[in-house]
Amino acid sequence: MSKVDTAGLALLIQEAGALSKKPRLTSQEERRSAWLLAAIASVKQGGITAAELLQEEHNERSAATGLPVTQFANKSDIEKQMRSWQRLLSGERRDMVEGAPMLNHFGTFTSLGYFVPNHEFFPGLFKAMKQHDVLVNEEDCTVIRSTNGRPLPVPVAGDTTNVASVIGESASQSSVNLDSTGAAILGAYSYRTPEFRLSIEAFQDIDLFQTAMAMFSDFAADRLARGIGADLLTGSGSGKTLGLLTSLAGLGLPLVTAAGSAANDGSTNTGANSLGSADFSAVLAAIDEAYLSQPKCAWVMNLKTLANVADIKNKFGNPIELVKYRNGKPEIYGIPIKISPSMPNIGAGNVPVLLGDFAYWCSRLIQDENSGVMLYKESGNLVEKGEIALKVFARADGVLAYTDTSSPAPFVQLVNHS
Repeated sequence: MSKVDTAGLALLIQEAGALSKKPRLTSQEERRSAWLLAAIASVKQGGITAAELLQEEHNERSAATGLPVTQFANKSDIEKQMRSWQRLLSGERRDMVEGAPMLNHFGTFTSLGYFVPNHEFFPGLFKAMKQHDVLVNEEDCTVIRSTNGRPLPVPVAGDTTNVASVIGESASQSSVNLDSTGAAILGAYSYRTPEFRLSIEAFQDIDLFQTAMAMFSDFAADRLARGIGADLLTGSGSGKTLGLLTSLAGLGLPLVTAAGSAANDGSTNTGANSLGSADFSAVLAAIDEAYLSQPKCAWVMNLKTLANVADIKNKFGNPIELVKYRNGKPEIYGIPIKISPSMPNIGAGNVPVLLGDFAYWCSRLIQDENSGVMLYKESGNLVEKGEIALKVFARADGVLAYTDTSSPAPFVQLVNHS
């Protein structure tokens, strides 16, 4: 455990105690009290002295007035981030000026009005997002991470129709160009999470702070995954991503229309309200075998659809076990099933199931100057309740890396008839 600066800690506690005895504090004294509480929590953890914190505070005031500052030896990223998060609380932020410059408050952790935590925050956030949706998981589709939102061309090609052929020993050889080449363009669309509220005390107490930040990261990952994932799948392309299903519909690619489960269970179900084993066989037959052998080929559906398909029964009421499990992971006909919460449910006119090589879908996750965390202190009665609110701002986009319908499509959709 790091050595604690007990002498400096005693001085900080003494000053904080003196302020706490006053019946009413000025705004300057309130800011000083908040800083002292954060400083006390930091010094208690060890690894930093009260003198260093006081010098850092002095440096911030000096920098604001253009005076020279004292250079410190480098601290760990975790320590810097902790202190930056806690100093964030002492600043005055209102909804009406949420974009106000904060560069003088957080040093390297700030960019154009946003508090930007260290490099561990956003990668950790993106890593958590992939637990919620297949389209933000680099293991399941093509994910491109970038540090800017400038237009990014993505090469597209289709070549499953050209195969190797036998030639004679002295026969002439000719070259064949790729069936389709070109580029699709990735841009950047901005997203923000809803407010995450917590008490001011949680930010000032180091133990509560760590728990609150873990909760905030989970909250932000879930909300971003749901919002970004929905647009990556079904976005209209108007002010947002042109989603995967929307892109496929625009290309006019063939669909497999469901016949339903009646042939399995003998019920009156139709292709408008159910799926049967014959529907999955038809989809499998409709896709080019070259895509089926690829590592990112998968069935994609939401969890409700998976439960429904796994429960398909025969005419004796026994499950047909269309869904198998390998190492605890579901698959159909040996092809893995991936979950996307934004896929439509089974229903008339819906596309509840998609089969394809998801390497042909590119998702872009961006951490740039327009990404970060904003704090609100005077919004929606926050002050009266002794709370603060945080929001995460992030940018993303996606594009289908397939444009030439003369080449076999990498995706096949299973649609319920109307």
